[in-house]
Amino acid sequence: MAVIGKRLVPGPSVALVLPAVLLLLAASPALARVTATGPFGTGLTEPVWVLAHLLGLLATGLWAGQSGGPAVWQLPAAAVTALLAAGIAAQFGVRLAYAGQGLAVSLIVMGALVAMNLRVPLVVSVLVAAVAAVFHGYMHMGGPLFWAGFASGSLLVLAAGVGLAGMLGMAVSARAVQFCGGAVAVFGILELTDAFGRLLP
Repeated sequence: MAVIGKRLVPGPSVALVLPAVLLLLAASPALARVTATGPFGTGLTEPVWVLAHLLGLLATGLWAGQSGGPAVWQLPAAAVTALLAAGIAAQFGVRLAYAGQGLAVSLIVMGALVAMNLRVPLVVSVLVAAVAAVFHGYMHMGGPLFWAGFASGSLLVLAAGVGLAGMLGMAVSARAVQFCGGAVAVFGILELTDAFGRLLP
């Protein structure tokens, strides 16, 4: 994805992803309603109904869209692989200290990367996306159908982030994408400091 002036001009990879994203977003609510009663449906809707998952995965997709090129698919692929591996490892008794705080920090990091529109070598961005996704997968347990649904739902959200980066870049400017990243980072800070908990009675 190239930057011309203040606008993002999507490369071939993003141009191919955008129609698929729109189709998936249009179909996902109906799919969720049909399957939400079973383990697959529970996993499918989890990345949408849990706000921390939704924002974190969207931020990863936004960063992939900003980066362009192979990152458009390699970051989402790394994220889904890592969250599945973390979830399965947790079910086998592997413990991750401070997982809740780690999830909040992952939102801050991914949001900040988008807000700064930071470009790094592909191998580094893949590693960062994978580490951040570990905290999304570790928080859950379930059977094969749950994890199949969770992986599918996560891919939908990641793809939505990639598509959102392209659409905002074309319709508004690159700064609009960066603003979204800043909002995710702020949410992560509020989560880390338990600001929401203190507001509740």
